[in-house]
Amino acid sequence: MIRPRKAIERLTQYRPPQEGRGGKMRLDFNENTVGCARQVVRALRRAVNPELLTRYPEYDEGRRTLAAYFGVAPEELVLTNGTDDAIKTVCDTFVDPDDTLLVPAPTFPVYEFFHSVAGGKTLRIRYDENFRLPSKKFVGALKRQPVRWVALANPNNPTGTQIPHADLKAILLAAPDTLVLVDEAYYDFAGETVLPWIRKYPNLVVTRTFSKAFGLAALRLGCLFANGMLTESLRRGQNPFAVNSLALISACVAIQYDAQVRKYAGEVRWNRTEFSRWLEAREIPYVPSSANFVLTRVGRHAPEIARHLRAEGILVRDWSYDPHLKGYLRFTIGSVAQTRRLMAELERVKNLIESPRGARAWKNMVSHPSTGWFA
Repeated sequence: MIRPRKAIERLTQYRPPQEGRGGKMRLDFNENTVGCARQVVRALRRAVNPELLTRYPEYDEGRRTLAAYFGVAPEELVLTNGTDDAIKTVCDTFVDPDDTLLVPAPTFPVYEFFHSVAGGKTLRIRYDENFRLPSKKFVGALKRQPVRWVALANPNNPTGTQIPHADLKAILLAAPDTLVLVDEAYYDFAGETVLPWIRKYPNLVVTRTFSKAFGLAALRLGCLFANGMLTESLRRGQNPFAVNSLALISACVAIQYDAQVRKYAGEVRWNRTEFSRWLEAREIPYVPSSANFVLTRVGRHAPEIARHLRAEGILVRDWSYDPHLKGYLRFTIGSVAQTRRLMAELERVKNLIESPRGARAWKNMVSHPSTGWFA
């Protein structure tokens, strides 16, 4: 038997979305829930032809277009196959076996995934009981031992919480020889960025994605921003044709219609507030969020609630597999109609669990998951 590397054998497999999500209300992976701008689809239809599909991608013009949109120089931008590829590129470029990654916990698991594939070790510092980053502990860890890189999602996934700029500055200054990646996948819903800082802090890398607010998750396009010296190294460590032509065409069209993205993000923020008020009125604990999702503690029935919602065509993310997040569900926030439907179905589940008849039905469902709620 041909054995993989030991780092692969030790690896915990990442949990991608389940199959069969088409046609359902997708509130599980924080995608755009209403779709990208129609002009993007039209541009794709016009672009697809045999001549384009036989050519390797060309990046210079698209890179210049996107750099101008983000307010950076072309040499400060690296195109990636989604944010996942940006994280992998950082690991491929900078991580040696036994290097240390420092992350808060819980956070986006892909940072540790690719770092572990590279043979690195991970140091986790848990958020406090209010899911705030304990920045003093974080800075202390950076000063106590060599850390190759730090990964900070801001807002964080799955909590939706933001790291204050003062704390980010302290982390950047505490370890000038440590690469600090700030993942701004949910920037459009939060409105705060450190992107201009790449010219002030030579150890800073910022990532953005077109998979969330822009609604292009299927095409996989991300952007990695840093000073020119870092991006030169990152390009050397990257697959030279990581991004496909259709993804780049779509992104360059999508930014022309970013007013639609801003409108969608504004609707999500409004619905996030309404959903949070709904939870408060029912005394259901949740984490105040700056992203397009809300992490909610529903208790020990979380897996069953998620299964029930799936049976009703509503997909949500169950975080109970994380030992520190047992009983938590994460709900992506979408349109007004989608949010109202989610609240109505959760109300129905809540009433069912709390009623005497519902408690019997719940017990029956837990014992026999295939049976209906009112069997």
